Amino acid sequence: MKSKYYTTWEEYKENHPELEGKPEQAIAPKIQKYEDIMFNFILSLLL
Repeated sequence: MKSKYYTTWEEYKENHPELEGKPEQAIAPKIQKYEDIMFNFILSLLL
């Protein structure tokens, strides 16, 4: 899915090379939370 606002962790890392060398464990939970929020929002629109 192409979106200006929604991205996966893998796509985020590709678009932000400045994260190279930083631990994913520090950033991944934040991105995962955003993915979960977006998923729940989309489901709420469908129900």
